[in-house]
Parts: sequence; C-alpha cells; structure tokens
Amino acid sequence: LNLAVIDPLKCIQCGLCEEKCRFGAINDFEVDSIHCEGCKVCVQICPVQAIDFVERICGHAYISETKYGPMSHAKLIPGMETSGKLVVLVRQNAKRLAEEGGFELVLVDGPPGIGCPVIASLSDIDKGLVVVEPTLSGIHDLKRALKLLDHFEVESLVCINKYDLNHDNTKAIRGFCFERGIDVMGLIPFDPMVTKAMVVGQPIVEFDPDAAASQALRKMWSEVKGHLES
Repeated sequence: LNLAVIDPLKCIQCGLCEEKCRFGAINDFEVDSIHCEGCKVCVQICPVQAIDFVERICGHAYISETKYGPMSHAKLIPGMETSGKLVVLVRQNAKRLAEEGGFELVLVDGPPGIGCPVIASLSDIDKGLVVVEPTLSGIHDLKRALKLLDHFEVESLVCINKYDLNHDNTKAIRGFCFERGIDVMGLIPFDPMVTKAMVVGQPIVEFDPDAAASQALRKMWSEVKGHLES
C-alpha cells in the first residue's frame, strides 16, 4: 500500500491538498498514515510537486508449523486495511510449502465480502466453498459471493452454518442452490460447544469429537473430499 508524504522543503503551504483530501488525512501540512487511502489526489493537484508516494507496510507474512501441518498466514498492522497483495504473498508461500512438502491440497480461508482480498484469494482455485448463515443479510452476501465465483469460472459449493436457527431461510437457500445446480455440502447446527472450544483455542472436532457440530463438520468434509477427488 502507498502513503502520501509531503516534502516540507518544497511545500508552499497553499492548503490545496488538505482542502481536496476527501478522507481528512492531511492536517497542518502533514499526512495521517491511518486515514490516508492512497488515492493520489493530493499528488496530482499539488502545484509544486511537493507530495510523493512511498510504499508502506500493512502487515507481515508468516509460515508456521502446526500439529495439523504447515500454515501460511499473515498479521495486519493495527489500522491497516486488508491488502490483496498480502493475500497473494500468503498464497505464494502456501504454494511453495505444498510443492516442497509434496502436499496435493491447499486450503485457502478467504475473507467475507467481494473486495480485493477476496478476489486475491479466489485466483486459480479449483472450487469455492461459501459458508452462509440463514439470515436475510447472509442470503444477500451468498448471492454476491456466488456471482463473483461465477465471474472467475470457479465451481461453487455451499455450507449452511447454524442452519437450525431459521428453517425457512435454510429452505430458501437450499432451493436457491438447487435451481442453480449448486451442491450444498453440509448443514452445520448451532452448537454451544463451539464457543467453549473457541475459548480454549481448540477446533471443535478436537475439543468435543461427539458434539453435533463436530459430527456435521466431519460429514461435510467427507462430501467436500469426494468433490475434490471427482
């Protein structure tokens, strides 16, 4: 990500940049790195070319060893927005780990929405599993996500989380998917044990293998594996 920087030796303090900055990132001829969105308007309108752009670090990428296998991940610096470039770096590291370790499968945990980080997480994937909750906003977001997957010609799969909280909306989601030939891989019930597992920092399938959510997740994973192998 880029950040505007004002050169005090060149700046004539005309105030034009502060006036035109729609994000309120310039005050007293200094740039607030938190509010600067990198739009470059100030660079374009400065009459004496006193504003330049420098790259800034928005986060750090890491490679960790876990008992489940290697994991490529990243951590954002507080105040920074998720960067598509950071997602790309995480995925490049994951691909290298898979090649070096002889792994045939890479799981990419993408963010919600349809913005740049999501697009970066979707490039060159084989299948996309969209997790939706049976709410009106969830259905709306599901349709947007499926439209994005269609745009990139990625096969879509769906999982309905907490399906039993609203059976009418769950029925509507299943009907919507059926009409479009999209397979629903799993129905995950609401399970208070999930919260308890989160508190102790464990996956629910490890914390309580017999929990309703654990059983549903194992069943769904079996379905997903079948799709990946077909």
